[in-house]
This record gives sequence, C-alpha cells and structure tokens, in this order.
Amino acid sequence: MSAATRRRRALATVALAVLIVAVPLGIYAWGRTSDTFRVRHIVLHGARPAHARALRLALKHSLLGVNLFRVSTARVRAALAGFPYVAELTVDRDFPDTLRVRMTEYVPAALVLSHGRWYVVASEGRVLAATAQTGETGTGATASPGADASPGADASPGFDASPTGAASPSSGMTPAAAGSPAPGASGSPAAESGGSAAASTSLTSTDLPRPPADVKLPHGTRALPVIVTAVPLSVGATIVDTRVRAALSVLAALPGALRRDALGARATATSIRVLVTGGPTIEFGDTSRLAAKVLALKAVLGRYRRHHVACTFVDVSVPDRPLGAPLLPALAVQAASSAGGSGGGSTGASTGGAANAGTGGTGRTSPSPAASGAP
Repeated sequence: MSAATRRRRALATVALAVLIVAVPLGIYAWGRTSDTFRVRHIVLHGARPAHARALRLALKHSLLGVNLFRVSTARVRAALAGFPYVAELTVDRDFPDTLRVRMTEYVPAALVLSHGRWYVVASEGRVLAATAQTGETGTGATASPGADASPGADASPGFDASPTGAASPSSGMTPAAAGSPAPGASGSPAAESGGSAAASTSLTSTDLPRPPADVKLPHGTRALPVIVTAVPLSVGATIVDTRVRAALSVLAALPGALRRDALGARATATSIRVLVTGGPTIEFGDTSRLAAKVLALKAVLGRYRRHHVACTFVDVSVPDRPLGAPLLPALAVQAASSAGGSGGGSTGASTGGAANAGTGGTGRTSPSPAASGAP
C-alpha cells in the first residue's frame, strides 16, 4: 500500500471521528437554544392531593418556557425549595416539550413543642411546618421549653425521672422472665388486687402537653403524637436533638394500631416512654434492639388480650425480659402459692416463665412446673 493511500485512509478516519463527535455536539448546542425544546407541559407524580396544586404552580412559575436541555434535578429542587415536605425527586425530560417530575413527600409523624410553638415533624426528623399559635399548650400539663432539658430528668408528672427510666418494682407488674422475685409474689397488696398499684407507672392524657384545640395541622393530617424539646426548631431544617430523634424512631417502629393511637412520647437521656390512647404506657429504654422490643411488645399485649385483662404498662427495655402491669390474676395466684410453699423464698421468681408472653428471649431461667402450667 502506497504512502498516499495510507494518508487518505488516516484522514478519512480522523474526519469520521470528528463527525461522530461534532454532530451530537452541534445538535445539543442547537437544542439548547431552539424554541422547539422549551418546556410547555409539566407532569407531576407522587405529590399528595393537598399539595399537588401548589407544587405544580411553583414548577410552572419557574420552569415553563425554559429550554428542556437546561432543566436539571438541582434546578427543579430549587424551584421547590419553599416546600419542606418534598423528600426525594427525579426528573425525566420527555422531548420535545414535556417535563416529568416524580417525587416522594415526608409524612407528618409528630407534633413537637419547642419554646412555646408547635412544629409538624416527619419521622426522619425533618421539620415540615410550624403552627401559627404560640405560648399555649392546651389543658394538659405545662410544657415549659426546659421540661426536657436536663439529662435523665422529666418535668411532667407520671414520667419516671430515674436515670434508667425503669418501672417501679412496687407496681404489681407481670414479669416476663426469671431472675428477680415477681412483684407481689409474697402476698403483697399488688398481688392480691391483681396489680392495682400499677397505676403509679401509667400515664394519662393530662400528663402530656397538648396543642390548642384550634391548632391547624397540614390538610389531610390526622392527630399526631406529642413530643417536647428545649432545642429551637426551624421549618425545613432537620432536628438535631438526639432525644427527639430517638422518640421519633420509636414512634415510627410501633405497630400500626399503636402508632395511630399514640398520644405522645417523652425521652430522657436513657429512656423513651410512649403513651397510647386507651392502651398502655410503654417503656422502651433506649433505641437499641428496637425490632426485638416491638416483637416483645406485641407478644405481651397478645397475652393480656387472651386473658381479657387491660394492660396499663409494658416495659420492653430488656426485650428478652419484658414486664407488664397489672399482674395477670392466674399468675398472681401461682406466684403467691409458690412463695408460700417456699417460705417466701426465691421460687417466686420462676413465675417469670409463666408471665413471659412468648417472646422467646434468650438467657431466661426455665419456669418451675407450677409456673409452666399457667394458662
């Protein structure tokens, strides 16, 4: 092959490569300035009906007429910066003139009281909205901004102020595992009354601050559980208070019915306690092993339902050894019998196996024959 032929072939290859690169670049450059690709239609997917109209108006105001090549995800997010409930979004350019935006929204999970003002917050800690009312907490307990400020302390009545947040052993609770004497096992009043002393560990709606009756929630939002914080909040920001974040995590982990009926949560440095409408007060301890704690909670409540006894308090801070109050009647009788037969000795602890709500936790002491025969 002659040198001239090789040069011609090389030039042809170079020209082809330039053409391959130049044509798309030319089309792209032309497209960025052509009226053909201006946004004329915006389609929004995933927005809640209550927000869809406002979101579409914001998108149209910012992006109608903009060249479709110039629309990016960052530009769309900037157009929606005034809507803090927008969580994730993706952008699809449907040439020649349609912009499709797919989004997900944060879901309101709690009302947080901070410095006299109520804020709507998502379970991820995102502050979605602030109410117009300030300085009012309804007819419940006073909710001063500092009510939750000191580690391990609680200002509202009914919440345990001990460092561990554990339930009082005098409350006539049903133990779910062995290892310590069953409360009321030696014929205490708690055992004889079926655990009536458990009221000391329970909360009522008046133990939590409540928003004014006319407080306005986002459209379509149901009543939300209440949390208190001393940390200032701002709409669109993420909560930095670790206690509030922990309480939100616990509320989000609750089974559906309990989550819907939750009145509120109170968190200290080491303890999270939840109040449920028409249900028990639930002590979670910290957020470790949260899935196991929820399973233990379901098992304990299921056992009380089977005995047709209203449960007023559940402690799942140690999920392998949950506690419930009041003491189930059958277990109270067995505990008293076991304690009487041993002179009030340690055999009363074996009732823990009987009261165990089937959590299958590890490290439990096997129940005695009398306890294992409990219904």
